[in-house]
Amino acid sequence: MYGSDVSPAQSTAHQQARISRAHERRVGSRRPVSPAEEGAQAPHRPAPVQAQESLTGERLPRRVRLARGPELAACWEQGRRLRTPHLDLAWRPSPLDHLRMAIVVPRFQFTAVARNRLRRRLREILRRYPVASLPAVDLVVRAKRAAYAARFVELRAELMAGVTRIA
Repeated sequence: MYGSDVSPAQSTAHQQARISRAHERRVGSRRPVSPAEEGAQAPHRPAPVQAQESLTGERLPRRVRLARGPELAACWEQGRRLRTPHLDLAWRPSPLDHLRMAIVVPRFQFTAVARNRLRRRLREILRRYPVASLPAVDLVVRAKRAAYAARFVELRAELMAGVTRIA
């Protein structure tokens, strides 16, 4: 069809029909839906979920994290070590007056989901349980391959035994 074959009245009516049909279509429903019912502000939709501010306060403070590569390497190479079935711990006296820690979870051909889960578990143990009793040390916790299959209770017991030995 070319523009010269269609009269302006037919063209406008055809466009109006196309617009109204688009609003009437709905997957799984045959009833017409008005434009007012569609979209995020529709009355049948629940209110959007708001983020909770309390979740952001659960992080380890920045001053407690040991994040730089040379600091991690120095702690790993020059510090004392403790080996458990699931974890390797390395520590050395900190140049600062407080505890700093790092968690290292190697890939070991596991998925990112498994690595992040293990990292969260170890971080939670270090955050929740009395690690503050440690002297001013730099602590590096490295997960072994067996840590991916370990239960939370086993990881907590090994980590707490290592922390009490360091103290």
